[in-house]
Amino acid sequence: MAAGTNNDAAPQPRDRGFPFVTVAATLATLFVFLGLMVLAYKSPNYLDGTRPEPKPDQEARLREVRARNDAVLAGSGAKMSVPAATGELLGKLKSEKDRLPFPAPEPPQPAAAADPKKK
Repeated sequence: MAAGTNNDAAPQPRDRGFPFVTVAATLATLFVFLGLMVLAYKSPNYLDGTRPEPKPDQEARLREVRARNDAVLAGSGAKMSVPAATGELLGKLKSEKDRLPFPAPEPPQPAAAADPKKK
Protein backbone atom coordinates (compact mmCIF):
# COMPACT_ATOMS: atom_id res chain seq x y z
CA MET A 1 0.00 0.00 0.00
CA ALA A 2 1.04 3.51 -0.70
CA ALA A 3 1.42 6.01 2.11
CA GLY A 4 -1.55 8.36 2.61
CA THR A 5 -4.22 6.15 1.02
CA ASN A 6 -5.58 4.49 4.12
CA ASN A 7 -9.28 3.98 3.31
CA ASP A 8 -9.92 1.50 6.11
CA ALA A 9 -9.39 4.11 8.82
CA ALA A 10 -12.38 6.27 7.75
CA PRO A 11 -14.97 6.38 10.53
CA GLN A 12 -18.21 4.62 9.75
CA PRO A 13 -21.43 6.58 10.37
CA ARG A 14 -23.22 5.19 13.37
CA ASP A 15 -26.91 4.39 13.40
CA ARG A 16 -28.67 6.97 15.57
CA GLY A 17 -32.14 5.43 15.59
CA PHE A 18 -35.55 7.05 15.24
CA PRO A 19 -35.64 10.87 15.84
CA PHE A 20 -38.19 10.87 18.68
CA VAL A 21 -37.42 14.44 19.77
CA THR A 22 -37.89 15.87 16.27
CA VAL A 23 -41.19 14.04 15.76
CA ALA A 24 -42.47 15.15 19.18
CA ALA A 25 -41.54 18.79 18.51
CA THR A 26 -43.21 18.67 15.09
CA LEU A 27 -46.42 17.17 16.48
CA ALA A 28 -46.49 19.66 19.35
CA THR A 29 -46.11 22.54 16.89
CA LEU A 30 -48.90 21.12 14.72
CA PHE A 31 -51.34 20.80 17.64
CA VAL A 32 -50.49 24.26 18.98
CA PHE A 33 -51.13 25.71 15.50
CA LEU A 34 -54.44 23.84 15.18
CA GLY A 35 -55.49 24.99 18.66
CA LEU A 36 -54.75 28.61 17.83
CA MET A 37 -56.67 28.32 14.58
CA VAL A 38 -59.73 26.96 16.40
CA LEU A 39 -59.42 29.73 19.00
CA ALA A 40 -59.23 32.39 16.27
CA TYR A 41 -62.21 30.87 14.47
CA LYS A 42 -64.40 30.75 17.58
CA SER A 43 -63.47 34.20 18.92
CA PRO A 44 -65.84 37.11 18.20
CA ASN A 45 -65.04 39.58 15.45
CA TYR A 46 -64.10 42.75 17.30
CA LEU A 47 -63.85 44.77 14.09
CA ASP A 48 -67.44 44.04 13.10
CA GLY A 49 -68.94 46.88 15.17
CA THR A 50 -67.13 49.70 13.38
CA ARG A 51 -68.65 50.24 9.97
CA PRO A 52 -66.98 52.63 7.56
CA GLU A 53 -69.00 55.64 6.54
CA PRO A 54 -70.86 55.19 3.27
CA LYS A 55 -69.06 56.66 0.32
CA PRO A 56 -70.52 59.91 -0.96
CA ASP A 57 -72.23 60.00 -4.31
CA GLN A 58 -69.62 60.19 -7.07
CA GLU A 59 -71.57 62.75 -9.04
CA ALA A 60 -71.94 65.02 -6.01
CA ARG A 61 -68.22 64.70 -5.28
CA LEU A 62 -67.38 65.59 -8.89
CA ARG A 63 -69.59 68.67 -8.69
CA GLU A 64 -67.85 69.67 -5.45
CA VAL A 65 -64.39 69.26 -6.98
CA ARG A 66 -65.41 71.28 -10.05
CA ALA A 67 -66.85 74.01 -7.85
CA ARG A 68 -63.60 74.18 -5.85
CA ASN A 69 -61.56 74.33 -9.05
CA ASP A 70 -63.75 77.09 -10.46
CA ALA A 71 -63.40 79.02 -7.20
CA VAL A 72 -59.62 78.71 -7.37
CA LEU A 73 -59.60 79.89 -10.97
CA ALA A 74 -61.88 82.81 -10.16
CA GLY A 75 -59.78 83.75 -7.15
CA SER A 76 -56.51 83.64 -9.06
CA GLY A 77 -57.69 86.10 -11.67
CA ALA A 78 -58.00 83.70 -14.58
CA LYS A 79 -58.59 85.59 -17.80
CA MET A 80 -60.69 82.88 -19.45
CA SER A 81 -63.50 80.64 -18.25
CA VAL A 82 -62.99 76.90 -18.09
CA PRO A 83 -65.33 76.02 -21.02
CA ALA A 84 -63.69 78.67 -23.23
CA ALA A 85 -60.19 77.45 -22.34
CA THR A 86 -61.22 73.84 -22.96
CA GLY A 87 -62.63 74.73 -26.38
CA GLU A 88 -59.49 76.64 -27.33
CA LEU A 89 -57.16 73.84 -26.23
CA LEU A 90 -59.15 71.11 -27.95
CA GLY A 91 -59.18 73.18 -31.14
CA LYS A 92 -55.38 73.44 -31.04
CA LEU A 93 -54.65 69.86 -30.04
CA LYS A 94 -56.83 67.96 -32.50
CA SER A 95 -55.87 67.36 -36.09
CA GLU A 96 -56.80 64.98 -38.90
CA LYS A 97 -54.00 62.61 -37.85
CA ASP A 98 -55.54 62.05 -34.41
CA ARG A 99 -57.11 58.63 -34.15
CA LEU A 100 -57.02 57.96 -30.44
CA PRO A 101 -58.79 58.56 -28.12
CA PHE A 102 -61.33 60.22 -30.44
CA PRO A 103 -62.74 58.22 -33.38
CA ALA A 104 -63.21 61.33 -35.53
CA PRO A 105 -61.57 64.71 -35.00
CA GLU A 106 -63.89 67.46 -33.92
CA PRO A 107 -64.16 70.44 -36.23
CA PRO A 108 -61.83 73.26 -35.21
CA GLN A 109 -63.58 75.74 -32.98
CA PRO A 110 -62.96 79.44 -33.48
CA ALA A 111 -60.87 80.93 -30.71
CA ALA A 112 -63.14 82.68 -28.24
CA ALA A 113 -62.08 86.34 -28.38
CA ALA A 114 -58.38 85.64 -28.48
CA ASP A 115 -56.81 89.07 -28.13
CA PRO A 116 -53.11 89.52 -27.68
CA LYS A 117 -52.01 90.88 -24.35
CA LYS A 118 -52.35 94.62 -24.45
CA LYS A 119 -50.67 96.79 -21.90
